[in-house]
Amino acid sequence: MKRRWVHDDSGAALPLVLVLVTVIAVVLGAVLSFADTSVRTTVNLRDQAASAYTADGALQAAINQIRNSGFTGAPGQHCFGGSDTLTLPAFGGADSAAVSCTADPAKVLIQCQSLSVCNRPGNAILTLGTGGEDGLNIQQPTGSSFRVHGVVYSNSNINVVNGSLDTNTAVYAKGACAGTIRSTPAASCGYGGSSAGADPGYAPALTSVPPRQSLPPCTKAGSLVTFTPGYYDDAAGLSAMMSSSSKCKDSTWWFKPGTYYFDFHNNAAVRPPSLPNGEDVWTIDNGYLVGGTPVDESGRIVATPSVPAKIPGACDNPIEDANAVGVQFVFGGDSRLAVKAGQAEICGTYSGSKPPVALYGLTSGADAPVTATLAPTGVTPGAFTDATPAKVSTVDGNAATWVNTAGGAQSATLATTGYTPTAAIPAGSILTAARVRVVHGNDNGSTQDNLSVQLGSTTAGVPSYGDNATHTDFVDVTNALAQQVYDGAFTGAQLSYIAAVRHKGTERLDALQLELTYTPPALRAGSGCTQLPYTTSAACALVTSVNNSGNRFYVQGTTYAPKAALDMTLNNATEPIFRFGVIARSLWVKLTGSVTFSGPIIEVPDDSPGFVFGVYLSAYVCPGAGTCAPSGTAAARARVAYVDGDPTNPVPGKRQVSVLSWSGAR
Repeated sequence: MKRRWVHDDSGAALPLVLVLVTVIAVVLGAVLSFADTSVRTTVNLRDQAASAYTADGALQAAINQIRNSGFTGAPGQHCFGGSDTLTLPAFGGADSAAVSCTADPAKVLIQCQSLSVCNRPGNAILTLGTGGEDGLNIQQPTGSSFRVHGVVYSNSNINVVNGSLDTNTAVYAKGACAGTIRSTPAASCGYGGSSAGADPGYAPALTSVPPRQSLPPCTKAGSLVTFTPGYYDDAAGLSAMMSSSSKCKDSTWWFKPGTYYFDFHNNAAVRPPSLPNGEDVWTIDNGYLVGGTPVDESGRIVATPSVPAKIPGACDNPIEDANAVGVQFVFGGDSRLAVKAGQAEICGTYSGSKPPVALYGLTSGADAPVTATLAPTGVTPGAFTDATPAKVSTVDGNAATWVNTAGGAQSATLATTGYTPTAAIPAGSILTAARVRVVHGNDNGSTQDNLSVQLGSTTAGVPSYGDNATHTDFVDVTNALAQQVYDGAFTGAQLSYIAAVRHKGTERLDALQLELTYTPPALRAGSGCTQLPYTTSAACALVTSVNNSGNRFYVQGTTYAPKAALDMTLNNATEPIFRFGVIARSLWVKLTGSVTFSGPIIEVPDDSPGFVFGVYLSAYVCPGAGTCAPSGTAAARARVAYVDGDPTNPVPGKRQVSVLSWSGAR
């Protein structure tokens, strides 16, 4: 019997099942692998988000803490009380954070509510002379550039002898312009509009003459010599101290914060013995002058400046610190300042309402001589038996008398005391005349009588007459009192009348008075360079600097001398010479070939709507840690500005905050 093959699907299911199981296993493995990756990614993203939230919150906490503080970035201050790091333990649940803070050096300290209420001048250079001389004269090597940051305005002309005048903004001259001027917009010469060239009329920091100060001791080279605010009148003494032959050469001359009035009297026709003869020019020819609050190289306030001082950067700059307390050097009369081989840096005082004027040339004021007639209040009559203070204090015919009934040589002395001024004579007063008024006579007079007055150790003769009339004579005692008056030590005198005769008769003394004429210190308008036109040969500029290899001169503040000429030769500048603008009658500047500084020589900061102080903040997050310190890569960063109505007195909690930038870690 033949076998039949039956064709069916018996046994085919097993391979299909195996294939299906394999495919499902592969797909399921891939799906499970993706799911695991997704879960881990989700966890990581959640951790990153938590870290970012923690970092953002830490920055916000730091911003708010500064907002509620008085921190302004002044030297010696820290962002968060005693530290520049804000620690935030357990800030994000199980995480901790820390924020580091650094003051933004690009802070702006300018407040200009209006043109009239502004703490910076409207011009970098403003010259007020109206004709007959160059308003601005610039001399420099051919091809050089004299750079200015701010407006240049001359009420007369501008003369760029060589090179070019370059400013970042406008140039105006009411007169002609000569030479190359580059500005935006183009220079406007022969300009006839705007009041921007008017004298701003800044007031000096003093309204009366401060107490006279003696020069400090000068005994050791390379020392710190400290000056106290007040009135100084001895240019020769200052110059001798600050010379290369001085006992204290190579010293740091520190002028403590405050107002200084310089009105020199070395060339006065009448001087006290202690005031040497010479020009009224203070010359800095050695050492390092620092005016204002001293700072170290990092800008932090220190107790005293270093010896030698590092100039510039030796005093707290009001352009960079709203808490800066500096000096104002006020010059009166024909007083002048010359910087030769010495170095000088003068820092003004910050104000939110007026420029920090560091150098001031007085524009008004004059001497006011005083004449005082002083009378005795006490008498030792001697032989003038009827003498009283009343009889010899006034010219009234009621005389004290000595009745001499003996022949031969006889003498009598009437001694008086008192002569006290009704108002104290201030130190620094120049005594121009002192004389004793003697009203006397003898009813049997003789030209052979020996009459005299004695003031202290000084004895001076009085004329005698051969009649019986009453005579008035004046005896000069200026030299005897000049130093005492100058020292402010004159409070009265002892004065005697001595009569020696050889005949009988009655000696009469109707009055014995002391007349003083003196000139007390006064705020005097500048008079050192009044002739027109100014030329460099005139040698009468209020401030001069000369071409010397050791010369450095910086004014960190405004220079205001609207009736004076300034004559500057610059060769070692490492930063702007005149910060915060120059206002003068005429400005002459000469750059030597050794000037390498490529920035503006004279500048005035740009305006801003208010006081802006900025900080850089960096937030660090430490997951799962109890504490955190700034290290590694910051989780977030921010740059934040604070705006205060009054930068010198910020009100915690009232400060405006502006976030300038905000970024997370890369």
